[in-house]
Amino acid sequence: MVRIHPGQLLGGGVRTLLALLCTLGIPFGLSGAPRPSALARPSAPAVLQLQRVQRSPEDSIRARDHAEDAQARFERIRRRLLPSVWSGGRRPCDERIGRLCLWQGGEDDWEPVPDPAELVEARDDLLATIVAAAEHIPGDGWILGQRIRYLGEAGQWENAVRLARACGGAVSSWCSVLEGFALNGMGRYETALRRFRRGFETMDPAEARKWRDPSVLLDRKGSDVLEDAADEAEWEHVRARVWTLADPLYLVAGNDRESEHYARWTFSKMNDGARNAWGMRWGDDLEEITVRYGWGRGWERVRPDFGAAPGPSSVIGHQLPRGKEFSPPGQVLEAPWSTPPGAWFPEEERPRSAHVPAYAPTLRPGIAQVVLLHRGDSILVAASTALPVHPEPVSKLGTNRPSIGDDVVPRGPIPWPQPPLMEGPERIGLFLVDEGGRIRGISRNSRAGALHLTVRAGRYLVSVEAWAPKEGLGGRIRHGIATEVLPDDLATLSDLVLFHPGDSLPQQFLSALPSMRSSAQLKADEPLVVGWEIFGLGWRPEDVSFDLSFYKKGESFFGRIGRWLGFDGREEPLHLAWNEPGPSEIGPWFRSVEITIPEVDSGDYVFRLSVTPEGREELVRTLLVQIVP
Repeated sequence: MVRIHPGQLLGGGVRTLLALLCTLGIPFGLSGAPRPSALARPSAPAVLQLQRVQRSPEDSIRARDHAEDAQARFERIRRRLLPSVWSGGRRPCDERIGRLCLWQGGEDDWEPVPDPAELVEARDDLLATIVAAAEHIPGDGWILGQRIRYLGEAGQWENAVRLARACGGAVSSWCSVLEGFALNGMGRYETALRRFRRGFETMDPAEARKWRDPSVLLDRKGSDVLEDAADEAEWEHVRARVWTLADPLYLVAGNDRESEHYARWTFSKMNDGARNAWGMRWGDDLEEITVRYGWGRGWERVRPDFGAAPGPSSVIGHQLPRGKEFSPPGQVLEAPWSTPPGAWFPEEERPRSAHVPAYAPTLRPGIAQVVLLHRGDSILVAASTALPVHPEPVSKLGTNRPSIGDDVVPRGPIPWPQPPLMEGPERIGLFLVDEGGRIRGISRNSRAGALHLTVRAGRYLVSVEAWAPKEGLGGRIRHGIATEVLPDDLATLSDLVLFHPGDSLPQQFLSALPSMRSSAQLKADEPLVVGWEIFGLGWRPEDVSFDLSFYKKGESFFGRIGRWLGFDGREEPLHLAWNEPGPSEIGPWFRSVEITIPEVDSGDYVFRLSVTPEGREELVRTLLVQIVP
């Protein structure tokens, strides 16, 4: 959550607090409001349009002034209707951005609420006024931006899209990004990105690069990776990798994190020369906060502390709660394929930037078992996953969240998506991102299950995902894999795989895949099947020895040997050893054993498998599991 507070520094627990170091905003109702930027001025085609409809310059000036007065009046009404809160005292800044004090950490109890009826009516009046002004000066970019801004705030995204497409003679790049803004609000991320990119083609090159540069979202190492690009082509490659990695779920079409970034830039430009709920001039600090954390979704008036000197009232602005840092850390950006399992999940504490996926406001670490099987010049990646448990009842996801099937979307700055984004069946997916940023994936409608992909050996980022639209819930696991093309006669051992037991032991991996467990959490005294695959045998007759053991994590090798030999008087929880003839055919050789987990204490344990083909080196794989009550 982000709060912006002009005036004194506030205390109180919130995730992110922004406070002005001093009151610099101009109170509403006073003269001296900043004039709109050059971006908002009518273009040459607009002048031609004015001549065609025979509007006098005086009429246009009056229409523009009337629109500006109406916009300022609406924000004064918004400010007057704000609920009040106590300041809660002072606390030091975690980060200062221009006039703003950034404070991170605290409660997550704020939720957006619908606008009061008086504010809804005032917004309708404002829209009617600026529509009338647009009839006089249809090519005015500032007026067009305000119309789309407030239509979006009212949840009228389809009307905003139609208006942006009509354009009315404003600068073409501005019309394109406004359409992208509205499409992003509807959740049409693929189309939104196309419109944003169309706008960049005709935008001033320096301005377009500023919008497209994700450096403001990255940590120091990530910024260095982007800055150290040898040439423009490499910079574009790294920039594209940032957005590929930042995409919250590949299950959802488009890239909402990239689209949201450009929508935030658009919103910032809309506010250039317009009044806002904080009573501050729009500047570089508010622009950076908007780009990093999003624009305000609710406001509160701050009551002065008892005995405090009178002065201008302050306002706290809230961004969406539960925002996470989806931009990749520098280490991940530099080499995604080197990211170890469990090392990367979107940060919620002290994020440098924050985003809430509209289709999955609750995104949690996924539940999955992921395995890699070598096949010479190719690899098979398989995963079994399931939706994570929701941390709280759906009814607490937001007081203003529209329910599926609602005929009316709440009016006002709603935090959740349009209902169509929260419809549809539950889905799971497995995706591999190669070094070129290309994504190969497979998905199906299911709450749980196993999937597999076969690709050429190489370096990839693996993403295992699950999504329940109606619950606004998603889960994901992302980590890297790095493999090389191996000779077909070089023996390789796959990861160990856990399966639910069946009527008989499976003879091939793919036939066993439907029974693959979705996690490595096990219970004592529970039967299961441990499987693996060996590739590179079958060229000649050879015996293969196997040794499977199960022991508590952290136990030394010599301690296990001593226990196996009976030196400490304790019985080994599990130890199996046997020999088999190798396969008679070249290709993958799948083996498995059914066991029952011994009666052991809860905690972390290790399966260790040693495979030694006759006359070859020992192959070893381990699997960490958790024994739960």
